[in-house]
Amino acid sequence: MLALLEHSVTRLGGTYAMEDTDSMAIIATKNGGSVPCEGGTSLVTNQPSINALSWKQVEEIACRFEALNPYDRSAIPGSVLKIESDNFDPKTKKQRQLYCLAISAKRYALFLKDRRGNPELLRKDSNNETDRWSEHGLGDLLNPIDPESEDRLWVGQVWKKMVLNCLGKPASDLEFETRPAVGRVTVSSPAVARPLENFNAGKHYAQQIKPFNFLLTCHVKPFGHPKGADPERFHLVAPYDNDATQWLKKMWIDQYTGNTHPITTGDSGIRNTARVKTYGDVLREYEHHPESKCADAAGKPCEQQTVGLLQRRHIRVDQVRYIGKESNRLEAVDAGLVHSGADIYTEYVDKTRDEWQTHILPLLKRMPLQNLIDQSGLSRRALLDIRAGRSRPHRQNQERLTRIAGSDMATRAYSIPLVHQHAEERFSVNGHKA
Repeated sequence: MLALLEHSVTRLGGTYAMEDTDSMAIIATKNGGSVPCEGGTSLVTNQPSINALSWKQVEEIACRFEALNPYDRSAIPGSVLKIESDNFDPKTKKQRQLYCLAISAKRYALFLKDRRGNPELLRKDSNNETDRWSEHGLGDLLNPIDPESEDRLWVGQVWKKMVLNCLGKPASDLEFETRPAVGRVTVSSPAVARPLENFNAGKHYAQQIKPFNFLLTCHVKPFGHPKGADPERFHLVAPYDNDATQWLKKMWIDQYTGNTHPITTGDSGIRNTARVKTYGDVLREYEHHPESKCADAAGKPCEQQTVGLLQRRHIRVDQVRYIGKESNRLEAVDAGLVHSGADIYTEYVDKTRDEWQTHILPLLKRMPLQNLIDQSGLSRRALLDIRAGRSRPHRQNQERLTRIAGSDMATRAYSIPLVHQHAEERFSVNGHKA
């Protein structure tokens, strides 16, 4: 369905700000026309631009999808595509021009502009039926103004600042940017509870951290780990405290070792201290999050400063690996308690399609047999059986043959650089045309 919608938009020369599983923010104005945009293919007043569809064209696209409505028309009439009520003023019911700041498919905010060009976010009970900014990537953080409050309007303040930055307008720092960025997790498994044994030792039961109690959690800055800590197996938690002024004064517990550490948001010369991210650090990373699924106008992978019209990245399948995502740990991943993919991914090895079969063995078959014998120390008969697929070497010999094959491939690459390079260029051109 989304592919059909995308085709309907691009067929008319249009594009979109962002799309997700069941939605798309189509670039459109009342009468259509060109809109300035970095990376756009057309030029208006010597500026790169993109084509905006008209509101009428968007309505026509939605009407075309009425033929795909699988429901009883008397119960659910019309198209399966709905033009959101955000597009209409809640008081006058007239359609209005919306603007969108999109960082990625799930990170976006919709806003209006006043007569002076200042942005106004779409807010519930103000200018819209609901708040229209994303909390994706920020949902695990506590309210930095009042940790006990469920009010998420602080996220709106974050988006307002990002929109102002994007429009080149002055934006003040938020009052909570210097506070440590802290989230809340639940003691929901033995793995979370185990590091708390030292904390609980000798305490009365009422003072202990028990299953399903809340914990505080924070995020360590790059290179901010205490000396000797493994960055992929280090995460700090602490007993829950709704007083934000006490967070920096607490001793925090490493969930992997149970060791305690003080934290700081600045520089520290104390080896045992962990330097943690502030709300300001997290929000800057959020604002400049690179969209890994897309490329820039030149076809290069997006970076933190990439802006403008993006395109899909072109990929080549190098190897097929079957992995399973352990769904019972999704909460821990969202909260940042898991840092290594190996902790949540289980690989299901298919020996008929692993790297040995698809890459290494073909290279070994192309190498002169005598060279393999001299370099590996294996017998002629053993190597013949291995190359024919009649036997598979044990781990140590397999690693040795893999190194030999890699070394031989690197040596051979110097003798055919032009052929290899031309093949890569031809694939890139065809890929972009497709």
